[in-house]
Amino acid sequence: MTPSSQEQELPSRTNAADYQSRAIPFLAAFNDIETHLRITLDAKRSDSFWWMVDRAVDKHLLSRRQGEVLKDYGNLRNAISHGRYHDGEPIAEPHPVVVEDIEMLRGILMDPPIALSILQPTDVVSLTPSSAISEALHVIRKQGYAQIPVYEDNKFVQLLTTNTISRWVARDLADNNTLDARTIGDVLAMVDKVDEAVFLARETTAQEAVDALISPDKNGRLPYAAIVTETGNRNQRPLRIITSSDLAVLIDSLSME
Repeated sequence: MTPSSQEQELPSRTNAADYQSRAIPFLAAFNDIETHLRITLDAKRSDSFWWMVDRAVDKHLLSRRQGEVLKDYGNLRNAISHGRYHDGEPIAEPHPVVVEDIEMLRGILMDPPIALSILQPTDVVSLTPSSAISEALHVIRKQGYAQIPVYEDNKFVQLLTTNTISRWVARDLADNNTLDARTIGDVLAMVDKVDEAVFLARETTAQEAVDALISPDKNGRLPYAAIVTETGNRNQRPLRIITSSDLAVLIDSLSME
């Protein structure tokens, strides 16, 4: 039996209603993001949405991928708001996944997850240059730490890493087949630039922490770890050490999927 003309019109009406139900939350989320960026970046009315997105990426408010996605959504917003119509309906409409993604992006941008709230808390063991190297080896063996911050008179000296200890063993054995170093201070002479740490504040966001660990310095070197303190001051008590092994958890907290 051939469907009646009334039955044939139903999908069109359903699609129109579905479109409206998706377009409204999409545009609401987009407008929230645009307003938030304009206020946060103190942008001028003449500054474009793309310009604001680029600045947000520069300021570690968004990842580069999120920035590119937002630019695509900007094009979609323009198509929805100013595009052509066919039979009274816009030619562009947001896919359900797009609506979910932009709402998630809004949440990440307007209420960004804090790195320390995402990561499991861990104790930070610190030593001094006068500490016996055996203490460091004990910490590494018993607790599995690959890095130990070294402080003297409440001032940060260096990050002692298993890489540094390996270099010390190799070089110290080379001259007389004996390990002569006795203190951590002796071993720190073997520290390499690749063992450098960056310092982050307690309220550092997950995106800021990720960017800090994956951004090379002017010589192309990545930090070995990030040490979190109250305000990011290197001489404050360490609250946590963030390393590349934490990246997966941090990135997952920023995922739009």
